[in-house]
Amino acid sequence: MGTSRLEKFNGSDSRHLGNLIRSLVKQNGFDWKDVAAYIEVSEEQLSQIFDSRTIDIERLIKFSQLLQHNLFIYYLDNEVIGNLFENYVKEMAPQVSYLIRQLEAKDGQIAQLRALTETQRKIIEILETKQFLQNSVNDE
Repeated sequence: MGTSRLEKFNGSDSRHLGNLIRSLVKQNGFDWKDVAAYIEVSEEQLSQIFDSRTIDIERLIKFSQLLQHNLFIYYLDNEVIGNLFENYVKEMAPQVSYLIRQLEAKDGQIAQLRALTETQRKIIEILETKQFLQNSVNDE
C-alpha cells in the first residue's frame, strides 16, 4: 500500500486512529465480522473502535498485524519508536508468510484426513450392515 492513499491522515486527522483503521479495512476489502473475530471483539465493539480517536496498544498491534501496516507511526510522535516497529514488522514478514503457508498446508492435510475418516466410517457402516445381514440369514 502506498503512502499516497494515506496522505489525508497526515494532517489533523492523523490522530483519529479509528477513522484510519476503518479506511484501511475498507481498502483491503475485509469483512467486519472477520476483523472483529481477529481482534477478539464484537462487531458493535469494532464499530466503537472505528469511532474512537484512540485505541489500546494490544488492539493496535492486532490491527497492524491484520492490515500489515504499522499503525504506530500515526500514534507515536517519536519517529525512532515508529521506525523500530516498522523494522520489526518487515523482519517478521517472511516468518509470518512462512507460517501462513504452513497453516494452509495443515488445513489441506486436515481436509484430507476428514475425507479419509468419512470414507472409513462409511466402510465400517457397510461392513456392519453386511455382518447384520449375514447373521440374519444364519438365524433363519
